[in-house]
Amino acid sequence: MIVLVIFMILMAIALEKAVVKRALQAEEDKLQVMIYSLLAAVDKSPDGLSVTVSNERVFESRLMTRDSGLYAILYDEHHQQIWGSRSSSESAVWKALPKAKNIDVGDWQFSTQPFNNKHHFRLVFAILWPDTNDQLNRYNVVIWQDAGGYLRQLDHFRQTLWGWLSITIVLLLSVMYLVMVWSLRPLKKVGLEIKAIEDRKQTGFEQNYPTEITPLTDNLNILLSREQYQHQRYRDAMDDLAHSLKTPLAVLNGLTDNDSLGRAELVTMREQTARMNQIVSYQLQRVANVVGVKINKPINLITFIDKISAALEKVYKEKGVEFKSTLPGSILIRMDESDCYEVMGNLLDNAFKYCQDKVHINYIDTDDDEIELNIEDNGSGLDSLAIDRILNRGTRLDETNEGQGIGLAVVAGLVKSYNINLRFEPSVLGGLKAVLALQVVSS
Repeated sequence: MIVLVIFMILMAIALEKAVVKRALQAEEDKLQVMIYSLLAAVDKSPDGLSVTVSNERVFESRLMTRDSGLYAILYDEHHQQIWGSRSSSESAVWKALPKAKNIDVGDWQFSTQPFNNKHHFRLVFAILWPDTNDQLNRYNVVIWQDAGGYLRQLDHFRQTLWGWLSITIVLLLSVMYLVMVWSLRPLKKVGLEIKAIEDRKQTGFEQNYPTEITPLTDNLNILLSREQYQHQRYRDAMDDLAHSLKTPLAVLNGLTDNDSLGRAELVTMREQTARMNQIVSYQLQRVANVVGVKINKPINLITFIDKISAALEKVYKEKGVEFKSTLPGSILIRMDESDCYEVMGNLLDNAFKYCQDKVHINYIDTDDDEIELNIEDNGSGLDSLAIDRILNRGTRLDETNEGQGIGLAVVAGLVKSYNINLRFEPSVLGGLKAVLALQVVSS
């Protein structure tokens, strides 16, 4: 803003100097025209040895009016006045006019001179004129003009220029201030919402923001969601740890009731102790994996799907699963690599585990930056009530296979932390279809 004001002031100064220079040139041009008109009225003096100017052929009325502010004088080479206009000769002005120094013949000398407490323009022109004997004599034609009118116009121009410039600067600064206040309103709203989040009055950014601010608030919402998910996952991990230790602790308590411990009991105690160590290490590692919320760099989802599907085809080789993918060579998303393995691993593993013999994966473009990734199988499928239950923590619909019933609950929590929508619906293959609404990153 300050730079703009300085630039405008410098522009005004440059404009003023250009106008002053052009105005002075115009004044000089006018005086040159008057000198040419005087040269047209030059005659030889009666003795033929000098020259004079015929007043009858002087057409500039101010030269014929006393004290008009315009004076013309003709000097010989000795700086003696041989003719003066009536505006000067009929008053005492010509006696006080300072004489000009000699200049080269044919040259012009324009200057501003102080005279009689006023500023005057003076133009001097040196000529050679023949006398009766054809001998060239040097003469100086000098014109004086009162510069009062010019200075008044220049002052008026300067007042107008700087007056309008001041008004323009004030208006411009006012407009810029209003624009700045208006443009910073979304940031003020962001600050208010951050305050509300700090005061735990809301969990994220809820207001609508301009297109330029939306990516910021969306990413901050993702960070806030992941932080909330981190705390929830930490609590769940501690619950799992406590639950998992119940059985080993019960075994140890039972052993301590015996007065004498045999070798088999000692072996059992060591096994249970080792198991507890493994459980504690595993759960603490899970907690460590969620520490450190950050904005992730884009990863290629296809790379993870290819690795996971290749491994699952080997695991379920005896089922002879037909895995079919119609995905492109690259789908870039922002997600932590371990989280991506967790989500895609659980969904694909369930598809391979519960299908008859087919698992298909495809996608649909829903928006410029959003796709729906579909993982389908031809298993027995689930009804709507069962679909609602499978995302609940600890729920197991299939008691014949090993597991704790928390895999899909973990997936649901992970995708929620990334603002990814996960839903399940019947598949055209006859089984279950998992649908992930993913925000993709342009390559």
